[in-house]
Amino acid sequence: MDALDCLLTRRTATRLVEPGPTTDQLTAILRAATTAPDHKMLRPWRFVVVRGEARTALAAAITTAAKAVGDLPEPIVRKAAGKATRSPVLIAVVAARVESRVPVAEQDASAAAAAQNICLAAHALGVASAWKSIPLLDSAPVRAAFGLRDGEELVGWVELGTQAPNVPVAPRAAVPLEEVALEMAADGALKPVAGSVAEPAA
Repeated sequence: MDALDCLLTRRTATRLVEPGPTTDQLTAILRAATTAPDHKMLRPWRFVVVRGEARTALAAAITTAAKAVGDLPEPIVRKAAGKATRSPVLIAVVAARVESRVPVAEQDASAAAAAQNICLAAHALGVASAWKSIPLLDSAPVRAAFGLRDGEELVGWVELGTQAPNVPVAPRAAVPLEEVALEMAADGALKPVAGSVAEPAA
């Protein structure tokens, strides 16, 4: 598929099953992640791949974190831990901030762009994906599981696999551009972008 088709047809998977991406596909996906916009080439991100039995170890870290909260019902603990094993592979995206004049918000935006690249590269390779939040991401056990250092934060993780048969992906309606995009005129006024509003029928 060409790049524009990839952008316009990517969707969040609703349920992921085996097979997951191959090692070669994972390598390509990670290479794509590193091409995210990156002011000053700081590389303010890194990635942790979790697959196979490692998912069980991650689930154990989440369980420990959930139980440490102290008042979570057991079904909630199980649900949180189960997020580590609900897809064949996941890639955690870490905002690895660098001491720089480049603002932290801009560095974090680069990490988010890297996560989006993961989703797009996966789609281009025929791999389904879902960008998800990480349960108990600020807890010591979860931070330790991903080897987070001081100043680093988890952006989220991208789950990868095959969209389950008979589990439809919800359609995504086109966003009316006139609701989200404006163009600045020469006099400074803001107006709808030319061509973004359908012309009335003749």
